Amino acid sequence: FWKYTKRWRKIWYKYKNNIDKIDKIHFVANNIEKIDRNSFHIISLIGAGGFSKVWEVKWKKNGKLFAMKEMSKARIIDRKSVKSILAEREILSKMNHPFIINLHFSFQDSNKLYLIMDLAKGQDLRQKIGYSNTNQMNEEQTKFIAGCVILGLEYMHYNQIVHRDIKPVNIIMDEN
Repeated sequence: FWKYTKRWRKIWYKYKNNIDKIDKIHFVANNIEKIDRNSFHIISLIGAGGFSKVWEVKWKKNGKLFAMKEMSKARIIDRKSVKSILAEREILSKMNHPFIINLHFSFQDSNKLYLIMDLAKGQDLRQKIGYSNTNQMNEEQTKFIAGCVILGLEYMHYNQIVHRDIKPVNIIMDEN
């Protein structure tokens, strides 16, 4: 963890005052072919945050569904989040586990950064446990979800990654 923190701190100080320099932060596809925003058909908006939007997209090449996180470079710099975005991309690129949202591609254009990740079309855990009695989980489902979370965290800890924001809204489940 500390070696990444030191490395990202250097990058942050280098880029924090100059928006043009963020283009030198390399967000490239994880394979040989050229991947860009036009490689995907946007289906719908899943959510939005301070400097990003998450879209459900379909890869034009094979019809596979993904989540596309689209982040504004200007807002990233204004909110002094370059370091955290670079760390997010670096960490996600090293993760590959069935109980963690996996990164498949990353790329950029002149104004935005993009992360193409697994699509989980289900609910977050807060939605699952927080609504009506008909939506409540039984003991077997609760044990299964707890086991999945523990296995995902165990994998992250094995890879020396600590998740500092574990809460029900950040635990996303797929349809199954």
